[in-house]
Amino acid sequence: MWEPKHSLSRHFLTKVTVLVSTLDDIYDVKATIDELELFTAAISSWGKANVDDQYDHLPEYMVHWMEAMASVVDGIDEIASREGRGYCAEYARLAVRNQAKAYLSEARWLAEKVVPSVDEYRRVGIYSCCYPLLAVAALCGMDETTMASFDWLLDDPAILVASSDMCRLMDDVVSHEFEQERGHVASSVECYMKQYGVGKVEAREAINKMIEEDWKMINQELLVKQSSKDIIGLEFRPAKQVMSVFLGLARVMDVLYKDSDGYTHANKDTKDIITALLVTPMII
Repeated sequence: MWEPKHSLSRHFLTKVTVLVSTLDDIYDVKATIDELELFTAAISSWGKANVDDQYDHLPEYMVHWMEAMASVVDGIDEIASREGRGYCAEYARLAVRNQAKAYLSEARWLAEKVVPSVDEYRRVGIYSCCYPLLAVAALCGMDETTMASFDWLLDDPAILVASSDMCRLMDDVVSHEFEQERGHVASSVECYMKQYGVGKVEAREAINKMIEEDWKMINQELLVKQSSKDIIGLEFRPAKQVMSVFLGLARVMDVLYKDSDGYTHANKDTKDIITALLVTPMII
């Protein structure tokens, strides 16, 4: 998504990233479980006739969030429609609804003091990591994206699952201790420890192996999709630019979470990286 022609994709992605980060804090830190049940129901009803009635039962800050996200999606709709891709906005709304449902699942685990199995945690984590939503936001800004591309994405293709799973697991490995101190749903580390009766070191080692397998799957999907473009009769193959979105998202995690939580603690290495990329002149 670095090409100049994909500036609109980066524009949409940036706006949605800001709002989904706020949404994450609402579910993790701010709201009670009862408020989150109402909030998720309101998001699930987004675009339906009764949504305004549900606003009456929400705290003011939740209403502000919904209005902000609606404004962003309306902007996507307006721009994409001018380019003949008026279907983008509805996929974006669906992705927001799926995001909220995943966050609610984790909030319920926390409220009920449930430590799910590793497999169950990873299934929800595909969506709670927010990559399906961010991928949709990015694809809304690409003229290479078709309805078939979005429908393919809704079927949870292997490259989406692998990049999302890697996102969730890499985040957990470096941030689970800090998050457990402040009160957070059990991460994959705690889930693995409980399920297999091992310590933190063994759990981290096992999860790092899962992350390696995710990288292998991402590389395999990229190689297969690109090398099989002339073979007749294969399943739907999205454009190369569409596939590159998932590689870009995977690389983000490798930059931010390989050694520490560079998202939560952005004033350290992350700030230096961004400064080097966008501010400091290159010496040639």
